[in-house]
Amino acid sequence: MSSFVLEKARQAGLHIVGLTFRAQDVQPGFVFFALKGANVDGNSFIAQAVQNGAVLIVSAQNAPENCPVAFYRSADIDKDMADAAYEFYGRPSDDLCMIGVTGTKGKTSIAYLLESIFTASGQKVGALGTVNYRIGGRKICDAPNTTPAALPLFKLLAQMKKENCQKVVMEVSSHALELQRVRHIWYDTAIFTNLQRDHLDFHQTFENYFQAKCKLFENLADPQNPKPTKTAVINVDDEYGQRLAEMLKGRVNIITFAQKNSADFRATNIREFLTHTEFEINGTPARINLLGRHNVYNALAAWAAAAANGISQADLVRGLAALPGVPGRMERISGKQAFFAFVDFAYTNESLERALATVKPFAKGKILLVFGCGGQRDRTKRPLMGHTACAQADRVFLTNDNPRCEDPKQIFNDILAGMKEYTNYEIIPDRAEAIRQALSQAQKNDIVIVAGKGHENYQLVGTEKKHFSDQEEIFRFLQEKKYV
Repeated sequence: MSSFVLEKARQAGLHIVGLTFRAQDVQPGFVFFALKGANVDGNSFIAQAVQNGAVLIVSAQNAPENCPVAFYRSADIDKDMADAAYEFYGRPSDDLCMIGVTGTKGKTSIAYLLESIFTASGQKVGALGTVNYRIGGRKICDAPNTTPAALPLFKLLAQMKKENCQKVVMEVSSHALELQRVRHIWYDTAIFTNLQRDHLDFHQTFENYFQAKCKLFENLADPQNPKPTKTAVINVDDEYGQRLAEMLKGRVNIITFAQKNSADFRATNIREFLTHTEFEINGTPARINLLGRHNVYNALAAWAAAAANGISQADLVRGLAALPGVPGRMERISGKQAFFAFVDFAYTNESLERALATVKPFAKGKILLVFGCGGQRDRTKRPLMGHTACAQADRVFLTNDNPRCEDPKQIFNDILAGMKEYTNYEIIPDRAEAIRQALSQAQKNDIVIVAGKGHENYQLVGTEKKHFSDQEEIFRFLQEKKYV
């Protein structure tokens, strides 16, 4: 399918050398897509784009008066942008083996595990996800989005094709599916992890959220999908996974995984430690340097997807064990201290419960938790997280996460609504100070969990993006106390 935008440019005799939705990145010969976002309206920067050399403006709005360059009003700018990116960058996804991972939790860990398995088998891997974007293990850039917008996405895929990646593993968010960021990407394998409460500020209802996730599998099952082996890898311990498997029956190859229900790949004899997890998959011993039963699900998903792509059992075992950890996912910060310290990305009630449940069996002392909730996001999860925090941890330090442009007091009040029956908490708005207080109070064998930001190295306060890292704050404390 050709791009209507690029066809218009050809008809106008324009030579297009680049595409962007950032006016500051425009160079002579570029197409500028004036996107209207939640906080910034690209239409306000059309004059700047023209000044920088844009030869064609694409917008969902009418052209500004006396627009000095070609203008195209788009009825569906997300679609038109994806169409243009696909064609401009040479349709790279057609020639790459594409593996997409979707679901509420587990996407990042599964992507890292798959990357490790494919690498262990001698293949070069491109990876796109929440932490960063990588080629052959080399970081290309940090990730502004779990799934890039269509323009940077196809540019990255073109680079992966040029560098001879044999597999591309990408996290596919529900936002990306709704906003058509992955339009024109035909997947070979699609993985469903689970469905939990999240992003209802965007999707409004849980059913809408599920249907957004289903779009990845509709892509897989589409008769136009030219990929030779179209495989859905589904967690059938999840009720929505069961529903998805029924929807796809007879349309694609389905591989299931589970810990409880019968499945094609099943984990048994799970043994948990504070340093790693051991288990068997269909009787084969395996080990991951990740903590908790939820990561056994992630290992199952990666194992099943890699097996579907022809990876040997020996490489599956070696690849799982080779991954040292996942940034910000129950990441242990070690020194000579007598207590344990972890950084985790838990930002939903379910993930917070899971983090606390993972360490509880090993707690010889107290569990101290630092957490908050992001501003301008789903408010319904806040009291649930407050209740879980106080019910499962011995001491809670309530602090700011990414308040964005929302009043932190409102965020705290929403969280406190779930903490009414408890007194084992204190409010310390300054996140650095909250972390320091938790570490200062930790005694021998205590476990400190700093939750919510994980791999993020920034904090969003108002419209400002400030450098902030939970890991760095913990290391700073350990250095001051001469624990490292």
